[in-house]
Amino acid sequence: MPSGDGGPVTNGTANGATNGETNGVHTEQDRSTAGGGNEAGQTYNYPEIVPEQPYRVLNQYHSKPRKLRVACVGAGASGLCLAYKMNKMLEAGSWELTLFEKNSQFGGTWLENTYPGVACDIPSHNYTFSWDPKPDWSHFFAYGPEIQQYFVDFAKRHGSEKYMKLSTKVVEGRWDEEQGIWNLTLEDQNTKELWKDWCHVWVNGTGILNNWQWPNIPGIDDFKGPRMHSASWDHGVDLDNKVIGVVGNGSSAVQIVPQIQKIANQVQCYIRSSTWISPPFGGSALNKVRKGKDVDPGMRQYEFTDEDKKQFKEDPDYHLDFRKGIEAEINGLFGMYRQGSELSDQFRKVITEEMNRRMGPGHQELKDFIIPTWAPGCRRISPGDGYLEALVQPNVDPILKGIERITPDGILTTDGVEHKFDVLVCATGFKVAFKPAFRVINGAGVSLHEDWGDSINLYMGVSAPRFPNFYTIVGPGATWSNGTLLPSIETTIEYSVKMMKKISTEHIKAIEVQQEALDDIYAHFDEFHKETVWKEECRSWFKDGKVKNRIYLWPGPTIHFLKSIKDPRMEDYNIRWRYRNRFAFLGNGDIKATLSQDVRGLSTYMRNSDHEWSVE
Repeated sequence: MPSGDGGPVTNGTANGATNGETNGVHTEQDRSTAGGGNEAGQTYNYPEIVPEQPYRVLNQYHSKPRKLRVACVGAGASGLCLAYKMNKMLEAGSWELTLFEKNSQFGGTWLENTYPGVACDIPSHNYTFSWDPKPDWSHFFAYGPEIQQYFVDFAKRHGSEKYMKLSTKVVEGRWDEEQGIWNLTLEDQNTKELWKDWCHVWVNGTGILNNWQWPNIPGIDDFKGPRMHSASWDHGVDLDNKVIGVVGNGSSAVQIVPQIQKIANQVQCYIRSSTWISPPFGGSALNKVRKGKDVDPGMRQYEFTDEDKKQFKEDPDYHLDFRKGIEAEINGLFGMYRQGSELSDQFRKVITEEMNRRMGPGHQELKDFIIPTWAPGCRRISPGDGYLEALVQPNVDPILKGIERITPDGILTTDGVEHKFDVLVCATGFKVAFKPAFRVINGAGVSLHEDWGDSINLYMGVSAPRFPNFYTIVGPGATWSNGTLLPSIETTIEYSVKMMKKISTEHIKAIEVQQEALDDIYAHFDEFHKETVWKEECRSWFKDGKVKNRIYLWPGPTIHFLKSIKDPRMEDYNIRWRYRNRFAFLGNGDIKATLSQDVRGLSTYMRNSDHEWSVE
């Protein structure tokens, strides 16, 4: 790591860190961490490695930042938001950032998932960053390509691409307690070459549904025809008039089956367990744009008219009210997750009747199998136009027997019948990454996997005890089922950036959450979830893929989570400072405005009315 004399950021490149050996690690110029510009003309140095010595007053103004080097794993929604918020919340020139992305393009979920019918189950006008609305969505529930384009456009508008290092996989990070940095090992995905970098703050922005996997079924490699996973779709495979086997009935399968049913000769749907297929979220807003027109109640999708788009664009207040109505409705539905509540019972009744209606007369065996006995919400509800209708079509065969193994020609079920098909589709989801796919090793040489063991140990879905300056964006324990996700991502990013600012301006070497704080919040989780539907006997990734386990979901709707994480509770953290005196950041008695003799900056508290004031 360089000394406190590192140079300023110039032209978006961290020149002060890349010329030769740094802490025994060679970091080449073209792999350097990009950073915020230095429009203010200030020079910010890296934090010093301070030897044991008597305390001395620093010759600096109050809270002058030390330059922070930040690394983020992933350039999806979390990475893009991090770059935007660091630009907005931190002083120009006082930070550097790299978004390490394993793919050759950025976008995360919406880059990787391109299967037929891929769409979001949250209304599109609320599937944006909350401050960055898009008035011209084509559909009420946006399809994948349009969502990916939203993030591409966002990145271009805000210059996010300059922070990205694509085709780069993070392999490992090791905390160096003496220097207060993470030493990173990375892998070039084109050459498979390993190389090194470092950072003061490390952010995991990969999400928990990132690593897709083939199902654990004997013979998975024996099938001789085309085989594809929903998260790695092969668009070169011809599906027209083919017999297609689809394994799974989760959120991907309910979107895929109605699409391929229209073109296939036959679709065999291998259904392992029951699932709730719900009416649309944001139903009140949907009815508003439909203007009372009669539609099939099973069709949750709506294509916005030019008139709709024009009104959203030309009347921002109307558009904001539309978005607020959707969000309020979703937050207000949290009562459905309280076991035995009136709202839960009402949802069970309404959804059961709707599922029966959509499958039509007969098909009793299918109905008995697919409609759950556990309450709606125990597993994530799967909205999906046309799925139930597709299951009862003449060219669709719902297969409700267990799978014995996959054969070269199809699937052998537990009743001894071999079902033959041409193409195998596995809509079996992801390996839930409650623990990151890369190695995280603390100053004691203990990995995060070892530290956590068979459980999870993450405070508010963001901080792990004994792993300083490391932040996970909306990890286990946050809101993954009980509301919209992007506001949770935004607010957790803001939380992390506030922590970065404190590290930078108060000369903090290491800050890590206390185990006692985590024990207390998990005790609250456990007591709260005694009364929620998530405790019922369904297998769910909210419970780390188990039927019975601690429930790693926030105990309240999105807005409750946002209120809780809006500002860091510093009393829940342990701090180690770089200097022997925690008040070294007070400096020589100057503030920033002293240097420029800025009249307004030197008198911020003088005002004509009682409004908020602050001092830079």
